[in-house]
Amino acid sequence: MKTTLLAATALAIALAGNCPALTPVDETFNQDSLDPATWFQYTRGKGELSPSNKKLNFVVKKNASKDGFASIELLTSQPGYNEDWELVLSLKNTTGLGDSSGCGIMLFNVEDRQDFMYLEFYGKGRKGGLAAGVVVNGKHPENAKARVNPNVSKGSIRVTFDKKKKRMTLFVAPSTKPKDGDWIKIGTFSPKGSGGDINANWKMNRTKGRFGVQLFGFSEDHLIPAGKMTLDSLRIHAPR
Repeated sequence: MKTTLLAATALAIALAGNCPALTPVDETFNQDSLDPATWFQYTRGKGELSPSNKKLNFVVKKNASKDGFASIELLTSQPGYNEDWELVLSLKNTTGLGDSSGCGIMLFNVEDRQDFMYLEFYGKGRKGGLAAGVVVNGKHPENAKARVNPNVSKGSIRVTFDKKKKRMTLFVAPSTKPKDGDWIKIGTFSPKGSGGDINANWKMNRTKGRFGVQLFGFSEDHLIPAGKMTLDSLRIHAPR
């Protein structure tokens, strides 16, 4: 995804009010619409992100633009910097458009939305795969990107956070219903600035810091029919 799109998401309207730190989430998108008390929606260009056929669909119905983009931000749960947690999300991308069309997740520093990390999925193909990146103060630090290509059109991503080490560990699995042995480690990220494969000092409050959660889809100059790019089965909970 282009940095301008990520920045647009990271700098989306700050929402008033406080929410609990880690409230368990088990979202299957089975409803016909998104609950505005749970999700804040943001769009740019012609992209749309909404539930359909029991999945969250990203679509571009007409008049495709270079910046077709949509995201939804979770309002009811913000995992804490001072607690252990795990996040899992299933993804599908059968567009065949490589890295000009993707879907994924962004985790950001609630106190500074210019600090964020993202995972985005492009599906199969030479320019497909999964990309991860970190941004601090709106810029990519040196060596702050990673990419793997399991050459699958659907799969799952997993992020775990260790409160003692202040470190995220990123995983991918070539299945939308992965078992423990299916997870492939991509690497680690430390928002405290040390101890990970990728490091960036987000200067988070050690006791009150929180991570915001956004799901997104994007497409550059392409129409995306319903069912081609979906997100599903978002789970956020304490580690087992």
